[in-house]
Amino acid sequence: PNLMEATLFGYAKGAFTGANAARAGYFEDAKDGTLFLDEIGELPLELQSKLLRVLENGEFQRVGETQSRTSTARVVAATNRDLRAEIKSGRFRVDLYHRLSVFTVQVPALRELGEDKRLLLSHFANLYALQGDVRPFCLDDAAETLWTAYAFPGNVRELRNIVIRLTTKYAGKT
Repeated sequence: PNLMEATLFGYAKGAFTGANAARAGYFEDAKDGTLFLDEIGELPLELQSKLLRVLENGEFQRVGETQSRTSTARVVAATNRDLRAEIKSGRFRVDLYHRLSVFTVQVPALRELGEDKRLLLSHFANLYALQGDVRPFCLDDAAETLWTAYAFPGNVRELRNIVIRLTTKYAGKT
């Protein structure tokens, strides 16, 4: 949590061991731009109240400082967790959830998207073949059937990594 707080809000020189100079955090660096907070559901409870404060009124403090600073950054957050379930279990603040959920986009799991798995296969196979200056691999009918049936529990990241491995091992092959 201490490292995450310093990352988000910055820190003063001497605030902790290794803080040899003051450093701005993500909110300060973002200025009036957009800050993307990935895996917001992983944020420890003790930091959620500090995040809520900066979202509500723009105020935050660097670790080791008492001076308030302000941020007008827009926040876009993402998570793979069910935040409503996290609220019920006491791991996520309901007020932070409501502050963040002004506009939500539900992205279905890759296993629910059928044909998209083939489109992503084609996209990544061509991309990584181009980057590696090799010919893309092709799946035969049996492999194509397995590909379509596979659930991809790791979603697009898993699919992409499989394509990278296949491109490395089977460039230009079927």
